[in-house]
Amino acid sequence: MALLRCGKITIEGESSSAIATYLRVRELDLIFDLGRCPMNFIGTGHVFISHFHLDHYFGLPIYVSQRWLAGIPPGMICVPSEGVDQLRRILDEIAVLDCGMEWDYHLTAVQVGDIIPFRRNLVAHVLPADHGVPAVGYMICETRQKLKPEFLGLPGIEIAQLRRAGVEVSNQIELPLIAYLGDTQSIPQASHPLLHQCSVLICECTFLMPEHREHAKKTMHFHLDSLPKLLKSIESEHIILTHFSRRYTSEHVRKLINAELQPANRSRVHLLI
Repeated sequence: MALLRCGKITIEGESSSAIATYLRVRELDLIFDLGRCPMNFIGTGHVFISHFHLDHYFGLPIYVSQRWLAGIPPGMICVPSEGVDQLRRILDEIAVLDCGMEWDYHLTAVQVGDIIPFRRNLVAHVLPADHGVPAVGYMICETRQKLKPEFLGLPGIEIAQLRRAGVEVSNQIELPLIAYLGDTQSIPQASHPLLHQCSVLICECTFLMPEHREHAKKTMHFHLDSLPKLLKSIESEHIILTHFSRRYTSEHVRKLINAELQPANRSRVHLLI
């Protein structure tokens, strides 16, 4: 299992096209996609599924059943709304086959534009994805309260008095922490004004070679040709490329991507392979 440390955030897991993608951010208690489910992921409380290709969600029966068996409360599982009913039937039928009874779990159907609060101070924005089946991405933001300008400089006791009197003295702001774009042919940069500021951006880069451009279009996956434009428009300190095709060895992936990068970008582009 790969492990990348990006500032205060650690990404662990694997992502290989058509095999399995499962990425955990322990500090945020979340998993992006669950094509397989390692046992040490079971205790993670929040799962965000991007789409219903098997290599991105078929670890869910293990996740759900192991939490149920261990008496752990159901985790929050966010899935695209277009497939939530079918997924529920799949999980229920597997449960009956497995143990003769239904598991305890909870699915949250999401669609583009939704804002999903979780934990004490985090929200997930649901982003559009450009793929061959209904798909979404996710941007995770930390929420904070910021004092309104007109109250800056006031003593704390006066601010407390205003709060008790019902005056809204602060606004909620969001700090973009990490975005996971799932499988997508293009990057939805206009979908949210904070996306380009995310500290960490996880982006698939399935196809790398010039002769695979047409196949990338056909299967609606990201191609290395689109990386320079992404690097110019995204301010992220850490950009993680994942989901490489099995056509390429790890050494080939490194060689092709390093050849494409300008020196200024080499320190912020990471490969999860």
